[in-house]
Amino acid sequence: MSLDLKDKKILYYLDRNARQSNAEIARSAGISKQVVGFRIKKFIDDAIISFFYTIVDVSKFGFTLHKNFVRFHNLTRKKEEEFIQFLKENKDIVWAASCDGMYDFVFSIWSKDLNYLNNVLKEINNKFGDFIYERQVATILRGDYFPRDYLLNKKRDSISEVAFYGSTGEKENLDEIDKKVLLELGKNARINAVDISTIIKISADAVADRIRKLERLKIIKNYIIVPNEMNYPYLHYKVLLSLRNSSDEFERRLVQYCKSNSNIIYIVKALGQWDYEIDVEVENVEKFRELMMSIKTEFQDNLKDYSPLNIYKVHKYNFFPSIFNEKDMKK
Repeated sequence: MSLDLKDKKILYYLDRNARQSNAEIARSAGISKQVVGFRIKKFIDDAIISFFYTIVDVSKFGFTLHKNFVRFHNLTRKKEEEFIQFLKENKDIVWAASCDGMYDFVFSIWSKDLNYLNNVLKEINNKFGDFIYERQVATILRGDYFPRDYLLNKKRDSISEVAFYGSTGEKENLDEIDKKVLLELGKNARINAVDISTIIKISADAVADRIRKLERLKIIKNYIIVPNEMNYPYLHYKVLLSLRNSSDEFERRLVQYCKSNSNIIYIVKALGQWDYEIDVEVENVEKFRELMMSIKTEFQDNLKDYSPLNIYKVHKYNFFPSIFNEKDMKK
């Protein structure tokens, strides 16, 4: 599907803050509120947008994210569908996607500690271990999200504000109401306070107060869109980068480069087989090749290897997939 300028403006402002009202987006985009509402509904009906996603810093309540890259063998279509459904329903999986390249699936697990992670992996192995040919696990140290400036051909400043989460942070205590609010926002970042209040049985004003508190504590970092790669007219690549050395100065250069490139929407610093993941959205394969040539040229002094994955379907994106308690943490 092709996008016209009005579509791109609406998607851009949704991606800047998906909880904005239609009226707020209309004012920013210079489009009527009615057109904004109609087009957002069409994005959903036509499956241009898969999710409205709440960026939650899981380190604020003691969790770390672990990315799993899996290559299968002898996996039937039926078993693949079963695997996808398992990931979507599992209360410890925060993100899951199908891809082409050296791996078939990528998914992220949240965990309190290594024992917790091991138990989640054991459950996966018990159900699907016979089909797993290779798996690599990388612990996420920090993830930075950048706005989709390419939609409006905007030149991005390297000092632009970004939304990020980490593996360590000052822990905040969440009560059960906080968790219930996050649970609903995790399912749909655009859900309104009235609908949340109906679900969790408190007033809409109390819900709004809770959301403002979670934002003030930096537990909630932002609200963005997750396009449906099957219909969105841009290709999504995840590039895995291995470095010869990871000096602070080099890492600053790499992050600043990513911040200033409008087609790079996400960068992850990882602890594993590779050092960084970079997510890119481009119009076509040729644009991707140009970007990779730019990266290889810019960082030839320290880039040891890279592997691109074409993400063609995100099945789940929810950084608060379940309400945890201390008993859960000791499983």
